[in-house]
Amino acid sequence: MARLRTFQPYARRPAPALAVLRFLGRLLLAFVKLALLAIELAVLAMLCVYYYYGRELEGLEAGIGQHRPAETTQLFARDGQTLLYELVDPQGGRRTVVDLARMPKALRDATIAVEDANFYENPGVDLRGILRAMLQNYQSQAVVSGASTITQQLVRNVLLPPEERTAISFERKLREAILAFKVSRKYSKDQILGLYLNEVYYGNQAYGVEAAAQTYFGKHVWELNVAEASLLAGLPQSPTTLNPLTNLAGARARQKITLGLMVKFGYLTTAEARAAFSAPLNFVPPESSLVAPHFVFYVRQLLEQRYGPDVLYRGGLRVVTSLDLHWQAAAERVVRERVAELRSRNATNAGLVMLSPEGQVLAMVGSVDYKNKAIDGEVNVTLAPRQPGSALKPVVYAAALRRGWTPATVLWDVPTEFKLADGTVYAPHNYDDSWHGPQRLRMALANSLNIPAVKTIEFVGVESFVEQAHAMGITTLNDSSAYGLALVLGAGEVKLLDLTNLYNTIRNGGYRRDPAPILKVINSRGEVLENITESPGRQALGEQGEQIAYLLTDILSDNEARHYMFGADNVMELPDGRPAAVKTGTSNDWRDSWAVGYTRDVTIGVWVGNSDGAPMQEVAGVNGAGTIWRAIMQAYNAGRPILPFPRPTGITEVAICADTGGLAGQACPNPIAEHFVAGSEPKTSDVFVKTVKVAGDGSCLAAPYSPPAEVREQRFAVYPPQYQAWAAANGVPQPPTRYCPPPQSNPSSSIALIGQPSAGALITTTQVLVRGSARGSYTLEWSSAAAPDTWQPIGDGTLGVVDGILGVWATGGLPPGDYVLRLRVLTPEGVPVEARSTLKIAR
Repeated sequence: MARLRTFQPYARRPAPALAVLRFLGRLLLAFVKLALLAIELAVLAMLCVYYYYGRELEGLEAGIGQHRPAETTQLFARDGQTLLYELVDPQGGRRTVVDLARMPKALRDATIAVEDANFYENPGVDLRGILRAMLQNYQSQAVVSGASTITQQLVRNVLLPPEERTAISFERKLREAILAFKVSRKYSKDQILGLYLNEVYYGNQAYGVEAAAQTYFGKHVWELNVAEASLLAGLPQSPTTLNPLTNLAGARARQKITLGLMVKFGYLTTAEARAAFSAPLNFVPPESSLVAPHFVFYVRQLLEQRYGPDVLYRGGLRVVTSLDLHWQAAAERVVRERVAELRSRNATNAGLVMLSPEGQVLAMVGSVDYKNKAIDGEVNVTLAPRQPGSALKPVVYAAALRRGWTPATVLWDVPTEFKLADGTVYAPHNYDDSWHGPQRLRMALANSLNIPAVKTIEFVGVESFVEQAHAMGITTLNDSSAYGLALVLGAGEVKLLDLTNLYNTIRNGGYRRDPAPILKVINSRGEVLENITESPGRQALGEQGEQIAYLLTDILSDNEARHYMFGADNVMELPDGRPAAVKTGTSNDWRDSWAVGYTRDVTIGVWVGNSDGAPMQEVAGVNGAGTIWRAIMQAYNAGRPILPFPRPTGITEVAICADTGGLAGQACPNPIAEHFVAGSEPKTSDVFVKTVKVAGDGSCLAAPYSPPAEVREQRFAVYPPQYQAWAAANGVPQPPTRYCPPPQSNPSSSIALIGQPSAGALITTTQVLVRGSARGSYTLEWSSAAAPDTWQPIGDGTLGVVDGILGVWATGGLPPGDYVLRLRVLTPEGVPVEARSTLKIAR
């Protein structure tokens, strides 16, 4: 059978538009599900990443609170306010931390506007800011906004390792963002901003806003105006490119952008921004604040020795130095002017040190021009060892005074040869190539005589001399075996700073105080690390140090004594008559000129010469360094009361004879007052003096027959045999050795006459033939001059003798000495006549 077909109509299909909508709906739903899944996966991933890195970075955010930015050390003048210099880390830069409250609002606003406009709202990371920065930078084709927040920049500079800070990687950005978020949760925005402004780099070795303000404008950050603040705020984006000292146009363009953003975010009005952009910017030149460079670097060296380089360059020390800016400037001026006058004599450099009695370094001139390479101007000549010439002589006399010598001790300035250990002979000469005979220690030191000084070091010993120099402040001369007697004349080398301190030791009564260029040191936490206190110092001159120091001061300030060699009104005398103890020195070949001395208020040392040691043309201590010393000393003491140096107890004043150093007896022709340490006064008088009776013109000894009216006593200096040659060569009167002849005007001389030996003759034979005349009976006798009333016969005669032999005198058994021959004659008229002759027997 055939199958029956029936009609089945088609099923109804949806309209095409509805189908599309349904399809899109299903597609959107699937997309939403995928998006939600992706978000969930992203959130999950972010949580995983945050958890992963968060665990790795756990606790690092606490480092922000513990972090103290490395700060540069600042050196101030003695007023504690004037900045001399900042010691910059050679591997870093300068930085001084300042509280946020002291930073001007304009600077904070400008920084936020240009670096992180949403700083106070964002959680440390600003995704919108990143997108906005990318869009702005793309549109302007220049970097006008950074993608990192202030917190991220702080994290990068403080918490990330140095090698990671500049890395361009997703991981670094991720770690930075996580840490920034953690930091924002832990610390306030003001804390973060304050740390950032003290940490960020502004170029030219300036880290932090205070260093930037000082570097570019020479002022503190709290003194910045809107113009200056807006310029600085723009620099961290590219400190090298925007350096205003080399690219002012670029820095100004960035400033304009900063001001525009400040207007945009409501920190300034348009008018205020225009006024700020039009305001002048007064930049300071690099290193313009460098004052007293040699002193600054001397202090830096001391600080590094005491605290180490890490604390010095990163610890933010505040150091108040002893430098007095007024006297530093005055000293620099005087030194420059005088060296300019000496340039024709090939003198190109000089140094000066000024110390207070406490040892504080008030001024230090290390060269006439720090920047002059031709004279090695960077070398600090006050710390350079040089030969001091005679300026070291007070040391040897200090050592001798400690060993019992006194200012009245006589030293012989005569040609002297000293035999040295190696067999050679040392024969020094004086500066004037003359010899001055017996000189008291006072005169020898005041007039800088060389031979007495060498004799004194021979007495003291070279080793003891070096020990004494070290005790008084010298830090060189470390091998006493390497020096000889010439050391006292300057054969060794000393530093000007040390030598000035040595004289300050004498000024302080023998108490040594080391040079003190630092008054106070405070660390970045405000803790006082050191604070100078007045100390009596260490006694360098022994138990009687104060008395010995006074004697040295008294000698070195004795204008009358030094007139002998230096004349009146020399450079060592101050015009106002103020007592000043001073000594000059000149090294061999005119290579070094020195003058060091003190008043009651200050000690000053000066050196003049050439850094390379080249000789000058007859520039000695008096006409070189001495002129500088006198000028600055006169200026320093102007207006101060003129007072004598204080005399300690234990000093006596005794009248002595100037020629001999002994007590002044009644016959002393030139008594003077001299100071002594109590107990060391001379005990005898008329040392080297002999009083004899002379007659006639004084060239012969008075004889018994000399008319009483012609006889008188006369004083003569009778020196030891080794000095008699000098006395004869210099016309020093010596006592006569022969007796005066009988007066020829006596008529009786033709009746009784002893003709031979003549009066005053020196008898050396054992028999003497006596010749003469006796006009009548006679008796010839002899007696000792010491016992003139005891006469011994020689011979007699009843007949007269005319110019013949009167007798033979046997002298062989007689001791040496003075004797008298007596001839007594009885004339035919019965008149007694007598003649005498005084002789000397010598063997």
